Amino acid sequence: MINFARRFRFATIGLADVVSPAQVRRFSDCELRWFYEHLLALHDPPTAMQALDQAIRPALLVNFRHKLDAREDLQTEGVVGLFRRAWEQQQDLAAFCDDESPESLARTGEALIRLYMQEAAPSIQPESMEEPFEGVLGSVRIRGQIDIVDVDGTLIDIITVASLPARIDPMHRFELGTCARIARGQSCMIRCDILVASSPAQHLTHIWQATAADNRWMDELFPLAQEAMRSGYYMPHRNWSGCSRHHWPYWQRCEQDFGGVVES
Repeated sequence: MINFARRFRFATIGLADVVSPAQVRRFSDCELRWFYEHLLALHDPPTAMQALDQAIRPALLVNFRHKLDAREDLQTEGVVGLFRRAWEQQQDLAAFCDDESPESLARTGEALIRLYMQEAAPSIQPESMEEPFEGVLGSVRIRGQIDIVDVDGTLIDIITVASLPARIDPMHRFELGTCARIARGQSCMIRCDILVASSPAQHLTHIWQATAADNRWMDELFPLAQEAMRSGYYMPHRNWSGCSRHHWPYWQRCEQDFGGVVES
């Protein structure tokens, strides 16, 4: 760890002058993952679940970009076709564990697209797509982007996960709450559509509004995260639930640098 700090001290000048909520979330999950990605600029292959998310999201966003002008959804099988083309590219880039099958994940992805197009897409009327924002919280300059804003002002985020979550991840709540607060104001409603890559495929929706406690969390965490990012010391979080070969693209480098074993 000291070697990292000495080796990269020069690179921390100007580091994290502007941060995104997603960066802070990633740093909170695992400092070392942030270090590999943002300071070393390593480009490890995505995990299978990351690849699945990166094939599903673009297909659904194409549908909503079409709907922004046409005011109607694409045909469901057309969106499935968009997913298939995206998945062909993603699976060539991804690193699969022994218990992960590209063919099985492709079928799961198609099922999730059909489920979302049936259950969620019809009620969404996008007002804007991929809307950039910037602002200042806790003296930290923040920049990011919102995927979908509905005509009623609701911020909408779509994620794909491996298993049914018991709750919204606190740092995901932090990330979306920050986006809503800066881009749309504190009264903005936040909606997270979660696609669960299970058998059978599942979809659930969480809707909430940031509270005073959420806002204080943002005000306190951004300065702390910025200072920690600039420190030059980055510790692996092997007890983090996402520290797994299924979820972490840098697991081989982490084992090489620190020893131990990252389990599947």
